[in-house]
Order: sequence, then C-alpha cells, then structure tokens
Amino acid sequence: MRRGWVGRWFAAALFLSLLSGCAVRQRERLPAAALASAWQKATLAELLDKIRAQQDAIRTFQATVEIEPSVTSLQRGEIVHYRDVRAFILIRRPALLRMIGQYPVARTTAFDMASDGERFGLYIPSRNRFIIGNSREGRRSDSALENLRPQHILDALLWQGPEPGREQAVLEVSAEGPTSYYIVHVLRPAGERGFVLARNLWFERRKLTLERLQIFDDDGEEVSDARYVDYAEFSGIPYAQKITIDRPQDQYGLALTVSKLEFNLPLEDDKFRLEQPPGTELRNLEERSL
Repeated sequence: MRRGWVGRWFAAALFLSLLSGCAVRQRERLPAAALASAWQKATLAELLDKIRAQQDAIRTFQATVEIEPSVTSLQRGEIVHYRDVRAFILIRRPALLRMIGQYPVARTTAFDMASDGERFGLYIPSRNRFIIGNSREGRRSDSALENLRPQHILDALLWQGPEPGREQAVLEVSAEGPTSYYIVHVLRPAGERGFVLARNLWFERRKLTLERLQIFDDDGEEVSDARYVDYAEFSGIPYAQKITIDRPQDQYGLALTVSKLEFNLPLEDDKFRLEQPPGTELRNLEERSL
C-alpha cells in the first residue's frame, strides 16, 4: 500500500510539474465572450443618454493642445509626420470655433483660424495669406493640409448622437481581440435608397467610454476616423486626453494631446471674430482652381 501511495504522489507531482511554465507549449487568449463578466451592460437607450449628456454638459470648450499633423502620400507610399504645434482651441456650441497655432520654441503664430459653422477664415502670417472657404467641405486640394476644415475638428471633439426626428440608431455588440464594444450605428435617410450609415460610435465595455467615432458619406465611404484614449475628468466631465483624427479621403491626420481643458467658461462673440489683416493676399478655396 505504501508503494501505491508513493506511486500516486509521484504521478501527481509529475503532472503538476508539466503544468509549470517550463512545460507550456502554447498560450491562447480567451475570446472576449469568455470575459463577459468583466463587461458592463447597457441598452441602446442608455448609450444614447450618455451621448446626449455629453452634448448637454458641454456648452463651451477651451483647451491647450499639442497637435502633430500628418500627410499621406499615395504616390510615394508614405506618411509624413510634421513637428508638433501648440494650439489654443475655443468652441461654443453649436458651431463657433477659433484655433490659434504657435511654432515650437519661438511660440510665434503659425496660423489663426475662425469659423461660424458656415464659413471660415485662416490667417497664415509666414505666407502673408488669408484663406476663406466652406467650414465643412470644399473642393479637394492636392495640398492635403489645405483640405482641413473646422467642422472636421468640431465633429471629432463634440460628438453628435442621432438627430431627433430625422436619424435613427441601432446597437451592435462586437469583439476585437480581447476587447468587447457596443457600437451605436447612426442611420440617416437617403431618399429612395432608404437609410445610409452616417456614424459609428464605439463604446468600450469595461468603462463604457467612447473609444472610436467613424463618420461616413452617402456612399458608405469612411471620411473620418477619430480615436480617444487616456480619459480624465475636467470640470467634472470625463474627456479623452489623447485624440487622433484620420481623414482618409483628404489624406491628412491630426494627433491631439490635451494639456489643459476647461468647459463652460464664458466665451463672447469677439473671441471668434477674425478679420483679414491689411496687406495680406486673399485666397478663396471655393473659387480657385485646385
């Protein structure tokens, strides 16, 4: 009996040793579904309430950010990243925006841009040039950074849920690797075609924070892909400290790192007023041949 007990003890010890790290042949990550206990649950109505709460909570937006622009060159097959620019961003809902950029080190003005939601003006001191155009879209230029429009930034910084009475929303649960997401698909009417996809809002399910916002045109092509990481509280409102905006059709991108952010401070009309400086060259993006 003693020999039998020793044999069983030896077999158990051998089995345990085979389970130790030195005997591991392969490790596999559990699928997201297996980690379901770690995910929060939310309904479509609750997620739409989160979006509306952010819309209602933020009336004005005042931030200091570092911006790294990038340009995609399809001809060269490369992405060019430019040096960081410090920028000051002012926003007042529904669509007023002012953004002033400074060069590194010297901190002189690189650009000054203002928009009323319909038209924008952009002053570039180094070129002695004042550019005007449509705030949302315009004719695309061969110079990728000239395709930047104020509305592209507004859309990424202040999310929009379904427009009441016009747009509809449906909910999808999706997994990417070990992460589970709620995806709110916002649909807009398109006449005889019924509905088309307008926006996707991706909520990570551990904290139910927005991690990604996709915007589509009427043909279903992605025009904007914004991603949000490193959330913190500013004025009691959770907001991402790092935001990347990719505009694939316009062939440019922006990476924003927030160093200071304040919500709902008074911002008067004159903060968003930008006149053409005397003696500067005027260029209208909607009129010139690109």
